[in-house]
Amino acid sequence: MINSSRKAQFPLLKMGGLTLVAVVVAALVTVVLADLWMQAPSKDLAALFIYLLVSGGISAALVLAWLVFSQRLVGLRVQLVIAYLTGAAITFINILVTSNLMFLSPHDLTLISILLIFSGAIVVFFALFLSKQLVQSVAEMIGRANELAEGNFTVRVKPSGSAELARLANTFNQMAGQLEHSFAVQQEMERSRKELVAAISHDLRTPLASLRLMTEAVSDGVADEHQAAIFLERMRGEVEYMTTLIDNLFELSRLEAGSVKLNLERGTLADLISDTLESLQSQAHQKNQLLAGEIEGELPEITFDSHQIQRVLNNLVGNAIRYTPAGGSIHLQASLKGDKVLVRVQDNGEGISAADREKIFEPFYRGERSRGREHGGAGLGLAIARRLIEAHHGRIWVESQEGPGSTFSFELPV
Repeated sequence: MINSSRKAQFPLLKMGGLTLVAVVVAALVTVVLADLWMQAPSKDLAALFIYLLVSGGISAALVLAWLVFSQRLVGLRVQLVIAYLTGAAITFINILVTSNLMFLSPHDLTLISILLIFSGAIVVFFALFLSKQLVQSVAEMIGRANELAEGNFTVRVKPSGSAELARLANTFNQMAGQLEHSFAVQQEMERSRKELVAAISHDLRTPLASLRLMTEAVSDGVADEHQAAIFLERMRGEVEYMTTLIDNLFELSRLEAGSVKLNLERGTLADLISDTLESLQSQAHQKNQLLAGEIEGELPEITFDSHQIQRVLNNLVGNAIRYTPAGGSIHLQASLKGDKVLVRVQDNGEGISAADREKIFEPFYRGERSRGREHGGAGLGLAIARRLIEAHHGRIWVESQEGPGSTFSFELPV
């Protein structure tokens, strides 16, 4: 296994190798140009090549040494400025040496020295200017990253500077946006978890309290034989309610975890709709309601789990019966709409408010008007129905207004 110190040496070795190659290539190009333009003798060209290799190698070695040893000592701005100055100083020395060999006039040597000093000043100015922009951009990024680490997920960086810095800022903003979204989802999940625990506690506390009172009454002999029989029947109902609640919770958790395997088969919804109307007709009759259904045209075969879709139909029609007053009507309809089979359950009940429509498919949500178990059930039926439909790659929704009634619809792909 390679340790961290050896790993850290690899970029340095790579940089040194690339720099050596660049020096050799630059020296070769310079010698070729000198041969083409000046037609210098081979001896002079060889000497020039050796001089350029030595000069360039020393220059590159000094710059690399400075960059390596100054990484943890000074900031990025100082590193860049010193690197620019080192390169300018080496260039100045090279030109002075060659000029001293070439020029006979001290005046010419002085003039070129002044020009080199001027060029060095320009280099330092640009080094300070460019490094300032770079350091400011990096400092701003560090500041925003610190704010992000402290929990301010709304922070963003304004893209500026070079293309690379702008891309870095855009990447930072994208990351911040994803973190903000993830945090919002986490907060929503935490809120839903707390509401779920509170709802489960509420729905279990009531039957448990009732069971305790009736058990104590029977155990203490307070209830006579007739009352004891009534209490036993009520206790059985409470136990069945809690059993159904726990089963639905287990089923919902499996659906959300994706561990429910659908028994998919080819068929039509016609038989399921007929079975739903037949099985729930007695409940509608007890409330003097009209329960009817129809199938528009001929439904095509689709792939679905008949048991689970039957469960969805029973839930939707059962809810319609529960929330529709006596003398009302419920209509179940199925039709082909494009490449999907559409099923609609329409009633003329009390309707659903706009605030409730947004949460009606959440677990344990029953709406403000139906908090009691005798009216609203456990509040898990629609949540399970939505996840079953989504498991079939379909969708379910509700259209409703307070007063005229509600229409629950779902569609399944053909």
